[in-house]
Amino acid sequence: MHPSELDDDVYARRIDNPAGRQFRDLLDSQSYTFAPGIYHALDARLAEMAGIDAAYMSGYSTVLGQFGFPDLEMVTMTEMVENAKRMVEATNLPVIADCDTGYGGIHNVRRAVREYEKAGVAAVHIEDQTSPKRCGHIAGKQIVGREEARSRFEAAVDAKQSEDTVIIARTDAYGSANGDWEEHLERGRIYADAGVDLVWPEMPDPSREDAINYAETIHETHPDLDLAFNYSSSFAWSEEDDPLTFSELGSLGYRYIFITLYGLHSGAHAVYEDLVNIAENAEAAQFDLESRYLDHETESHHELSFVPRYQNIESEFDPDARERMTESAGFSEEQSEPLTSDTSD
Repeated sequence: MHPSELDDDVYARRIDNPAGRQFRDLLDSQSYTFAPGIYHALDARLAEMAGIDAAYMSGYSTVLGQFGFPDLEMVTMTEMVENAKRMVEATNLPVIADCDTGYGGIHNVRRAVREYEKAGVAAVHIEDQTSPKRCGHIAGKQIVGREEARSRFEAAVDAKQSEDTVIIARTDAYGSANGDWEEHLERGRIYADAGVDLVWPEMPDPSREDAINYAETIHETHPDLDLAFNYSSSFAWSEEDDPLTFSELGSLGYRYIFITLYGLHSGAHAVYEDLVNIAENAEAAQFDLESRYLDHETESHHELSFVPRYQNIESEFDPDARERMTESAGFSEEQSEPLTSDTSD
């Protein structure tokens, strides 16, 4: 058979995406679905333990938390996908992943969507900035032209290998070097017409009026369009006189709400304070930390890492494994005890 006779469609729409269906069900059944921005497998597992609906692999959180970089598109698509895969494997929650600008031209966008699908994510969001992109709250951002942006999102929608995969289009027109409010609205309409599932209008400040105006105006022409809202960590919401609430945003049609760096800020604050404590107070800081995590859901790192499950698997395939566990010091499901004092981690 000549290569020209091959049908490229054999590579398309052949992946089942239960996480995508799960996320769609949440969007359809709730006034809003919330996901905290996190960046590693353990946080995804903790989110599930805490009763959160979904997990958001935040781009800024990933590049800062995993690499120590600012969010200036310095991390590759393959590195981002690998991190998403680790998060997906650690939780039963649907994972929504940052896909930046799609990492290049049309072919790059299509490949990125499919690589994320193979990693098991429920949804990806792609933005309309020029490349290299930057965090929406770092000065210097610029958007691509309308036709290039439309092509980017049409390609992303067409590339899906599962109809359940959710495509979110982010526009940074408002606050960019070459955009304004009217362009922000028009970009949302264009992307909705391109077939995306949700439109995310990135806002440059925590304005209540802007969030309301955007939702009401775009729903005049696209009444059934679902929106996404970044309750951004760049803003001090608690210092606003009348901050938006999740419930209000949901009633406006912002069906997916997320806080981009929630997990990173939570973790960085806690770790920094404990490191300062141990630098100043030596072992007393460890005693203080123990007073907070002993008898807490996160007490046992062995339980968090599912050691009992792995011990059971080992015992199933290795007849001597259970005997070795019984006769040696250390944590086991039967003993449910931590390591003895003379056994190192």
